[in-house]
Amino acid sequence: MDFSIRRPPFPLSEHVELIWHRTIARADGRSCHRVYPNGAMGLFIDLHETTATFSTDDESSTVRIPLIAGPWTRSFFVGGSQFASAIGVVFRPGGASRFFRVRAHELHNTDVALRDLHSEEADRLLNDVCSSTDAATQMRTIERYLLGKLRDVAPVHPAVRRSVAQLARGGGVPRVREIQRDSGLSHTRFIQLFREHVGLTPKLFCRVRRFRMALDRIQNGMPVNWAALATDCGYYDQAHLIHDFRAFAGLTPAQYQRTLPDEGALRTGAAAS
Repeated sequence: MDFSIRRPPFPLSEHVELIWHRTIARADGRSCHRVYPNGAMGLFIDLHETTATFSTDDESSTVRIPLIAGPWTRSFFVGGSQFASAIGVVFRPGGASRFFRVRAHELHNTDVALRDLHSEEADRLLNDVCSSTDAATQMRTIERYLLGKLRDVAPVHPAVRRSVAQLARGGGVPRVREIQRDSGLSHTRFIQLFREHVGLTPKLFCRVRRFRMALDRIQNGMPVNWAALATDCGYYDQAHLIHDFRAFAGLTPAQYQRTLPDEGALRTGAAAS
């Protein structure tokens, strides 16, 4: 597998964590991967397919390419041949609202085709990316596209930006009520703004980011002190860690560790969220 990333310069860096490109060579040309939530939204383009199919234990959906991936709070499977060659964007939490006319909470645990939001723009972006000759050029094409959109939108509410920074620090979970009071907003208004920009409530966002910290600490084949890991990541105890892992990953921490390294490549959520 070839995997490369591009960290965009300022001002995109304030809203975009990274742009990625992945190529996978497979004997049968098809596979199925589990993707884990990260609390952020994404942009996804398969370079050879016109649609992408996502499934959970309950349902399956097919979305046209390019697509905007919502903030997921459960793992899902990507099936078919989409990942033979693909490119995408991982936005910072709340960052996608600077580029697309959609409230993030409307995409919680779902995805939408970019053409449903901007029909001509979607076709132009797909053509420009697929016409590029290599991964580096394709990532720069995505970067130019985002820079063009950044000039036309209003900034994220400053209270949301500060709150996301505080809640995403990891370790012990800050008291959401204290952060809300420091924002100067009423409890109802604070929750409303946070959901519109980030797609999740502050408490749920905090839980997902804590889960991501634990996920990224687990390595294939390496011994893990689960009780210490739980404490380091801000969980009350090991049972608390296992409960959240089941909720967000559909697996226990030990079961997840046994899936590595094959699924570990998708831990970033870069594939679809």
